[in-house]
This record gives sequence, structure tokens and C-alpha cells, in this order.
Amino acid sequence: MTDRATLGLDLGGSKLLAAVVGKDGDVLDREIVPTGRATDPERAIRLVREAAAALRARGAAFAAAGLGFPGLVNHSAGLVRSSIMLDAWKDVPLADRMAQALQVPCVIDNDVNMAALAELARRKDESRHPATTLFVFVGTGIGGAIAIDGRLYRGPGGLAGEIGNTTIDHAGEPCWCGRRGCLNTLASGSAIAAALNGGGPLAEGWKNGDPAALHAVERSAHWLGVGLGNAINLLNPTLVVLGGGVAELGPRYLEAVEKAALQEAFFEAASACRFELARTGYEAGAIGAGLTAWQLLRSGSA
Repeated sequence: MTDRATLGLDLGGSKLLAAVVGKDGDVLDREIVPTGRATDPERAIRLVREAAAALRARGAAFAAAGLGFPGLVNHSAGLVRSSIMLDAWKDVPLADRMAQALQVPCVIDNDVNMAALAELARRKDESRHPATTLFVFVGTGIGGAIAIDGRLYRGPGGLAGEIGNTTIDHAGEPCWCGRRGCLNTLASGSAIAAALNGGGPLAEGWKNGDPAALHAVERSAHWLGVGLGNAINLLNPTLVVLGGGVAELGPRYLEAVEKAALQEAFFEAASACRFELARTGYEAGAIGAGLTAWQLLRSGSA
């Protein structure tokens, strides 16, 4: 066993990203394998094993592993409760199953919590952590995480931060979760893709001023701002961080979301809050998972 690295895994509806992560969050090597909605527990474990084997074949060694999962996770119990992104997940002891497959200690958490931990680590040199930070990652779906005084707040069951499944319009489109008009149906990457109806690449259309892309993104930014306005009134955060694939559209997208959120929130709450883009990118979830595995080693629980 080595103390040089851990394995960070980010499991999603389109890919599994496996990264060999150093103590400071540096990615030393990576492996990406496709997944899909039909990735059930058996297939997920097989893909984790295959990705780890490919990395080990290139000389990687890791003392523990962490995985970010797209669903409801009880972090302390190592248990996946459910997922609306992947099929056939119900009360799966994923941390134990991963440990058996990889032969190293393993820890799991919600994928956005993992990404938020990577973001917190990137910001660790700031003189003072914001009192309350809301992280919102906008990709295929929308996920959230909350940090208070620089520490992740998971809630008693590990389920805090599920902003994507908050209802904005009860008469709206059906959501994957079974409700209607959730933020996922209005502001996610999936919602933008549906509005474009098979149009060209989103980033290119947005950059070039394509009317359809502009309308779809601006509509999604408005609805995300509505959801964030509610969250600002509830949490009174000092910082909102936007990440994920859609947030990579850049500052104009951030400005559109911020404008809508500030129009919705109480002035007194909004005036104390600033908006920023995430400083970690595509690998944030895997990096956070690797850093969580480092915490497992340092705690002596491994």
C-alpha cells in the first residue's frame, strides 16, 4: 500500500471518470469509460474495476478510493439510497462493494458534494471562508451542495442540497423524480437540449449569437435564477458558485443567472451574496472523491 495517491471516481449518466489524485488534489492520471442510464450496480462495479485495472496497468497505485454518485447518498453509511439518473439503484451498500472490488478502503458521497469539496480545497488559501456557500452544478441535471464556515453540510441523512428537485411550476413538465416543474425540467442541460430540439452544439451557438441557443440558455438562466432566489431567501448565503458543463458557457451565463436571482430574492439577503463561476472544471467530482479518500486515510478509518 502506498500513500502517494488515491483513486477518485465520478460516476454519471454518460461516463465514469477515474482519476489518480495526489495529496493536493493534483490529477496524476485518468481513465474515462462510457456509462448510460442503464448502468445498474453490477455494471457500475464492473466499470470501476476495469478503470482501476487500466490505471494500475500504467503504474498507478492508490491506498483508498472515493466515488461521487448521481443520487441520494448516505455518506456516513456508505449507502446509495436511490437515483433518478441511473436505473435500478435502491439501498445499495456501494462503499463496501467497491472496497471488495478494488481491495482498498472506499468512501462514497453525492457527486455534487464531491465537486463542492474539490472547490473548497481550491479556495482553501482564501483568508476567510464565506459563512455560507451554495454550490450549484448544472449539467444533464442540476445538483447542489451547501458549505457552512468552509465545511460541507450534508444534513442528518446526507441529503441536503437537492436544489434540482425543488418545484418551480406545479403545472410544468414531468421531472425524472416523478414530480412536475422541478428546476431540472427548466434549467438543466437536458432542458436546454430539449429546447434546441437537436440544434447545433450549444457552446458554439451561444458564442456565435445563434438566436435559438441564446433563447434556450437565457430561458434556463432565468429559471435557475428563480430557484436560486428562493435558496438565497432560505439560506442567506454569502457566495453562490456555479459549476458543471452548462456553467462553462462562461461569464455571460453567470450574469444572466445572477440578474434573475437578485430580482427574486429579498434585497437584504441578495445584497450580502456574490456569484462566481467554479474554479474547478470537468474533473471536479473525481478530484473531490479522491480528496475524500485522503480524508478517510488521515482519519484512521481505512
